[in-house]
Amino acid sequence: MPASGTLENEQLLEFFFSQSTHGFFFMMLDEPVEWGEHVNKEHVLDYVFDHQRMTKLNSAIVTQFNASTPEELLGRTPAQFFAHDLAHARERWMEFFDRGHIHTETSERKLDGTSMCIEGDYMVIYDDRGRIVGHFGIQRDISAQHDAHEQLHLSREQLRALACRLQTVREEERTDISREIHDELGQALTGLKLDIAWMKRRLPSDHAMIEHCGSILVRIDQALNAVRRIATELRPSVLDQLGLAAALEWQGQEFATRTGIDVAMDIAVDGCTIPDQLGTSAFRILQESLTNVARHAVATHVDVRLTQSPAAFTLEIADNGIGFPQRRLEGTSSLGVLGMRERALACGGDFSITCHPGRGTTVLLRVPLAVEHDQ
Repeated sequence: MPASGTLENEQLLEFFFSQSTHGFFFMMLDEPVEWGEHVNKEHVLDYVFDHQRMTKLNSAIVTQFNASTPEELLGRTPAQFFAHDLAHARERWMEFFDRGHIHTETSERKLDGTSMCIEGDYMVIYDDRGRIVGHFGIQRDISAQHDAHEQLHLSREQLRALACRLQTVREEERTDISREIHDELGQALTGLKLDIAWMKRRLPSDHAMIEHCGSILVRIDQALNAVRRIATELRPSVLDQLGLAAALEWQGQEFATRTGIDVAMDIAVDGCTIPDQLGTSAFRILQESLTNVARHAVATHVDVRLTQSPAAFTLEIADNGIGFPQRRLEGTSSLGVLGMRERALACGGDFSITCHPGRGTTVLLRVPLAVEHDQ
């Protein structure tokens, strides 16, 4: 019975080996090799790459390498399998022999020369003296998954580039519209105001139109204030004329006046020029952050810190509000946060929001300027 049971187990193992959809194989050395700090590992690898041969494989390996028969692969050495990238293969083999096992993804070549991406698990086989006699491998062709991942990554990069371009175009359009509203409509209303004022001065003091002219002048002033407000909201002129630091100061003061929430500004810059895209992105991130504070934070105080050096740019907005759960930052319900993150990524920076329920929220933008400068 024991002998029969052993034979049955061996038949089951052989059946599993041969029928598995994963590629199973053995690669054995012509002669065992010692491995460790006491040997010249580079010399040992020279021998291994020429004298370790594929000795047993299943049909899945034949399919992976697009071979017609197993005999096309039997006897092949690492030097033959990895002729397209021997240096990288030797590095991987060095790590493999050092550890005794490895899980890795590799770029390999089929027999016809086409590339494939392989995910595999490999285990070194030792003899009773601790010498390496070969290894056993289980590998899967993940070329389709790898290509799909690459396509997904490319699509994300393209969408990110498109979003960045759309933001740039939007800012340009906002700037143009703001300028036209301020210049064209503002000048027209100012001219109309002067004409009405001229007409009012020339009417008799008891004329019935005097009061009506005064009412028109009030409404024109209200329209001018609306024009200035709309133009400023579209694109604050202070950002283009005086720079980011002044624009942040102005935005903080305007927010404090409008909401009654105290804003403390701490701006430390060394006079370095800030790229236009970074300045615009930082200003919009501040605007969105302050909007969130006004809507959700129930805060009484906000700290805004801007630090800039030749190496890095950092903008931090911290409030003392109620905070919110981290999960609210995910999904389509937080498009404002997503927009801030995309602006940061477009500038090559890092963006984070740290929430402390009951103790406030901190928004942080950090951009390594030296990297942009080198590019």
